[in-house]
Amino acid sequence: MTAMLDDHGQPSDEGSFAAAERRIEVTRRRLRDYPDQLVRLTRMITHLQKRHTDMANAVLRPYELNYVTYTAMMMMYGSEEQTATPSELSEATGEKPTNITRICDELLRKGLIERNPSTDDRRRVVVRLTREGERLVEQVQPELWRTLEQVYGGLSAAEQRQLIGLLRRPLQQLERLA
Repeated sequence: MTAMLDDHGQPSDEGSFAAAERRIEVTRRRLRDYPDQLVRLTRMITHLQKRHTDMANAVLRPYELNYVTYTAMMMMYGSEEQTATPSELSEATGEKPTNITRICDELLRKGLIERNPSTDDRRRVVVRLTREGERLVEQVQPELWRTLEQVYGGLSAAEQRQLIGLLRRPLQQLERLA
């Protein structure tokens, strides 16, 4: 982990979000009616996601995976038949279809998935985890669970449920606006 630097390039003991908070405060003073709490919340969620992705990538690097490719594998693993269409993967991962094609090509080259025509509609493509892909998911999961415990382990089960419920509301609002 790299040391945090302050605005002048000097080592800082503050958390990694402190610089963003200072800038939010300056902006609040400059702009009347600035929604500083909403901006702080949005930037904090983004910051949290970035930091978590970095932690997950560090775990996945020895397996020659990254968080995006692994998330695609998990979306297949989590389906009953361990399959998905590229459009389902795009929706589940939030990745654009062109990136899903690249991800699937990479996983296919590594022997972690197979790509076949759908049995329902031969124009559709279905990707499925191979046995090797399934074993890799099961091998890596405990290591990723430890990162989740490091990040969220300080929250009680009730606090975790409350946070999930609170975050679900803006997510639903975003989906209504889309």
